[in-house]
Amino acid sequence: GTTRHPEEDPSMSLTLIEKVHETADIWAFRIRSDEPLVWEAGQYVRVEVPHPDPDDEGTTRWFTNSAAPYEGILQITTRVTGTTFKQALSRLEPGDRIELLEDPDGDFTWEDTDVPVVFVAGGIGITPFHSILKQRVHDGDPLDVTLIYGSGSEDVAFADELSGWEEADHSLTVHRVVGEPLTVQVLARLVPDLMGSLVYVSGPEPMVEALGADLREAGLPDPQLKEDFFPGYAADDI
Repeated sequence: GTTRHPEEDPSMSLTLIEKVHETADIWAFRIRSDEPLVWEAGQYVRVEVPHPDPDDEGTTRWFTNSAAPYEGILQITTRVTGTTFKQALSRLEPGDRIELLEDPDGDFTWEDTDVPVVFVAGGIGITPFHSILKQRVHDGDPLDVTLIYGSGSEDVAFADELSGWEEADHSLTVHRVVGEPLTVQVLARLVPDLMGSLVYVSGPEPMVEALGADLREAGLPDPQLKEDFFPGYAADDI
């Protein structure tokens, strides 16, 4: 991102365009920014929704932008839980303002590689993969990905879109794993050449930490593992 001088106000005002109910308790908040927002698919942002009497987690959160860069908007796709932040977010109406606190950031982005690419998503950890795949579909790039999508129930974000992309581009393979922890054994069963792949893991922090450690122990070379941690979600909250 750009280097900001300390005397500058780093925040940028955002406006809610619409909120869309995805499934179960998952909602998408589509947001536009006053200035052009530039980011790479898979990156995250930090936003603030001021509200009275915030809980210990406060008034700011990090979210992956689940929209693709070509769309030019910020899309927050999240579970609406009982935290004061999520409740305040869910009460916003189109036209309401949100603050973007810093430029989009993060290196959980597409990497050109000669080895097979495996995306592993635990629940709402699907958001960076949605952004990356949607941008590649738009650019006409082959998807060339095996996506393993773990969830606690059948109700997941982006299910229809993913099915459509898989149908249109046979280089994308989607494996749904429902009600079963994502372990190295489960992944290896679905991807025989797991240790020879570039593996992206995204989801609740405890899940990513445990699976990342197990993959390294099983022999996945460190440069072939990319991890994206979602704080605030329990390991089984997928």
